[in-house]
This record gives sequence, C-alpha cells and structure tokens, in this order.
Amino acid sequence: MKYLKKALCLTLAALVLAGMAGCTGGREEEGPDLDPAEMVRAMAEVDTTLPEMVTKSSGDDQAKDNFFYLSELSYGKVEAYSYTYADEGTAEEIAVVKLKDKSDAAAMMESLHQHVKARQGTFEEYDPEQVPLTEDAVVIREGRYVALIVSKKNGLVQNEFKKFFQEGAQ
Repeated sequence: MKYLKKALCLTLAALVLAGMAGCTGGREEEGPDLDPAEMVRAMAEVDTTLPEMVTKSSGDDQAKDNFFYLSELSYGKVEAYSYTYADEGTAEEIAVVKLKDKSDAAAMMESLHQHVKARQGTFEEYDPEQVPLTEDAVVIREGRYVALIVSKKNGLVQNEFKKFFQEGAQ
C-alpha cells in the first residue's frame, strides 16, 4: 500500500509537470501567428505609387535560393517570408520575414541593412536617381517578424505593418 501511494503521487506529479510544459510551449509569447504573404500584400496596397512588382515567398519552389537574394541569414532560422520588388529595376521593395525564434531578429535586421547597402551601391552605379529611396529604407521588427520597406510612402507602409500587431493584440 505504501508503494502504491508513492507510485500514484509520482504519476500525478509527472502529469502535472507534463500539463504545465504543454501550456508554456506554444508561440503565444512570441506574438500573433501572421502570414507574411498577407502582410506584404496589405503593405504594398497602401502605397499607390509602387510600380509593377514581382513577389517571391517561402511557398515557392525556389524559396531558399530566392531568400538568399534578400538576406544571408541561415534559411533554417526562417519560418516563412514574402518579398516583393519592382519589376522595372527600380529600388522599391517590401519584405516580411517570420522567424522561428525572435532572438534571431537582430541578426535578420542587420542582414537586411546589408542588403540595402548592397542595393545602394548597385544604384549608385547604374541609376543614381534611385539612391534616395534606398537611403530612406526602413527596417523594423515586431517580435519575430522583421520587415524591410523601400518605397516612396515608407510611413504609410510601416503603419500598415504595425496594424497587424495592433489588431492581433485586441
């Protein structure tokens, strides 16, 4: 009987611990679960000055290769992304990267800043009129989401990005 009580107590304790682990293991702490493709579409819609855009995303066949055009961050750290850029070869681009872990956000932001610097160098060579757009580029984050915004309406596009988190918090 004494051993039965111990076994029952240990079993109950194990169940309680397992239940607690199940409650804390989700992504709730990292904010809402959003779709980067939906975010990029909404962000692009608010800037009516954007030219014809081409979109690449984590849902494409060449997703990993396409991502490396945007960032040198290990693709293994990315849960999903969407990236739209001007088809005409101008500087406009909008990207949202959803990371697996928000602790990688600073590295993602730095990588996007490096992407913008590389684009600036390219535009200085072949289309200097585009350089001011790249100089005004915005790289922002919210939890595990990082966005790159290069557009004539950076403020509007940035506000649209922020709306996703304001609505998700309500």
